[in-house]
Amino acid sequence: MTKALTAEQVRSYSDDGFLFPFALYTPDQAAELFQKYEALETSIGDSPMEKFRIKAQLPFPWLCDVVREPKLLDAVEDLIGPDILCWGASFFAKKPHDPGYVSWHTDSFFYGFEPADTLSAWLAFNASTIEAGCVKYIPGTHKGPPAVHEIKPHKNNLIPIGQTVIDVDEDRAVDAVLQAGEIVFHHESVVHGSAPNNADHPRVGLSIHYVAPHIKETRFDGSTAMLVRGENKYDYWGVDPEPQKDMDPICIAAMEETRALYLNATREKAAKGGRS
Repeated sequence: MTKALTAEQVRSYSDDGFLFPFALYTPDQAAELFQKYEALETSIGDSPMEKFRIKAQLPFPWLCDVVREPKLLDAVEDLIGPDILCWGASFFAKKPHDPGYVSWHTDSFFYGFEPADTLSAWLAFNASTIEAGCVKYIPGTHKGPPAVHEIKPHKNNLIPIGQTVIDVDEDRAVDAVLQAGEIVFHHESVVHGSAPNNADHPRVGLSIHYVAPHIKETRFDGSTAMLVRGENKYDYWGVDPEPQKDMDPICIAAMEETRALYLNATREKAAKGGRS
């Protein structure tokens, strides 16, 4: 028996590689999260998206609370099972009339997980509409064959090295329109991307990355995660530090070390000709 999703929703996720909308927070609660994001942006004098990637939740108790939200974990459990690790999170933010976009890609290109079966929960801090450049998906592409990417860096591409899936049938794309406080779940291998924000309001989301403990990062040693439900079996994952306060320096160091590992591994893959 499922905890938060219907059997039909679970089947839809399995068939399409994504599922939305899942209501997690009320609009007022989402507005509070966005206010904290804006306060963080003001305090650092830069975009949190640029400084807090891969393990963005780690330096902030309030974001750790988000990734551990029981209602969210109930839905994640329905999709990946009762043992759940949160190995990371990243901000994706576009200001009003921002030319930034995310090229068609799969998360699997950036990962080295075996089996390739991880889950992301993309939480909207404010409305993520078509005009605002919501995430969009190509249904069923997580089932294979693996998507082939070319490397096309662009100053407006929010993906660091610009990996872009070739031959995407954009006529099949589904726009994951979300209200503030809603989530879209997606499989790591589904093809997805997003357009620029042409709206008069910002579009900020937090992409939270969950994994079952039997899945292993194969490209480097030292993978770590937060155990958020169940047991951390198999000893594939070390333990992330817990933030004692916002901007916890120990957690920032761990975040930056992990980000470097993923970026270096991806650059090496691209340099060797890896495209899927």
